[in-house]
Amino acid sequence: MAGDDGFVGYPMVEEAEATGVVAGVYADLLDGMPFVPSLFKSLALCPGYLVLAHEQAAPMLSDASFGSSAQQLVSAVRELAQPPADADVRAGLAEFAGPLSRMLLLTAGLRLALDGELDVPSAPGDAPAPRPVEPRSPAPSPQDAPAPHLYGEIRAALETPIVNSIWRTLAGRGLLEPAWAALRPQVAAGRPAADDLQLRASEAARRLPWRVAATPAALEQAGLTDARPGMAAVLDSYLATLPRVLVLAASSTDAG
Repeated sequence: MAGDDGFVGYPMVEEAEATGVVAGVYADLLDGMPFVPSLFKSLALCPGYLVLAHEQAAPMLSDASFGSSAQQLVSAVRELAQPPADADVRAGLAEFAGPLSRMLLLTAGLRLALDGELDVPSAPGDAPAPRPVEPRSPAPSPQDAPAPHLYGEIRAALETPIVNSIWRTLAGRGLLEPAWAALRPQVAAGRPAADDLQLRASEAARRLPWRVAATPAALEQAGLTDARPGMAAVLDSYLATLPRVLVLAASSTDAG
């Protein structure tokens, strides 16, 4: 659906709307996260692919090399933007630097898998059983959070159809306006670093010890071949957007 900014936005399956296999995946994610990341909410538009993506991602979320690689991405761009003066805004942004870097690595790995570039077994497509979806800190939906105008500005400035969880959470806390006022002037200057970070993430993802992958063969076995172009488009949007947001958020993290 096109917004006022001209971008075609990807709808998301919010936690409260999750049923069936989507609810199963969300509940599994929430065992280790306070909320379901936007990436998975977008991939949930194709529940069968969400299952494959989750099978590829799940073993990595607690892997030490994955965490280390994600932290290196944050460190690479920590000093490239000026952090906001407001302490609450800085804290809110810093909270998301780690999750953004982890989702960037996962996105890069999923895109490599979709292109058949990971030499690991195909994900088996075993859907988790549905369970209650109970996020500890759910991000407001774009419809509920009181920031539609700012969302349009953010999407236009970042050239993305995605409203990431970071913006939605800041909006729910009443911090989006001061955060965006501080960060908006820095978007253009951070674009080259974001493009470089995207390449770094793909290179790092190639080196990670994936156990299974959402490969073309996995999609074919699951009867999802027709979904491949749509999921590739979603992943490409995240692969471009996440570095642009991480460049802005990383400046608020501590150097230690």
